[in-house]
Amino acid sequence: MSRYRNLVIAAFMVAAAVVLFVLFIGFRHDTALVGALSAAGTVVATGFAAVAAMGSMRAAAESSATARRSHEAMARTVQPRVAPGLRAADGVGEVRCTGSRPAIDVTVAWIPVDGTAVPAKVALLEPDGKDVLASDLPGPIRMVWIDYWDDRRVGHWQDTWEAETEKGATQPFRRTDSRLLD
Repeated sequence: MSRYRNLVIAAFMVAAAVVLFVLFIGFRHDTALVGALSAAGTVVATGFAAVAAMGSMRAAAESSATARRSHEAMARTVQPRVAPGLRAADGVGEVRCTGSRPAIDVTVAWIPVDGTAVPAKVALLEPDGKDVLASDLPGPIRMVWIDYWDDRRVGHWQDTWEAETEKGATQPFRRTDSRLLD
């Protein structure tokens, strides 16, 4: 609902309440009219309550959206930098945590060009490459999927990495998607 429309409705309801009070005071000895005005007053009060409830619902929705954006911003600041790599000499895939934050509950799925996925899991990957999650790979890899949390469990991510096919690429994989899960 537009702000202008809400203002018009609120003004109409206030005017109706004023008219009801004036009529109520002017005809206070006529019992039937007082009963009718009392019923009309109840309807106006219900209208005020409905407008207040709509405003309350909108405020709650805006508050929820603000809280979600705040959580996402906080989660992005503590996100570990997790990246896959390959040891070309022996066909081993490695996942390392670079940067300054560790990753926990790391699950990796190496998806080869031909064949079934090669899963791996580790409870903790220390930052700066101290720990490595290594997997023997059956052949060329098409994609790597990594699921992980930061060490405070503020954020839970799923990253998708595709094999780099361009000649002269400096990294074997490029991240194509990174999702913060709720």
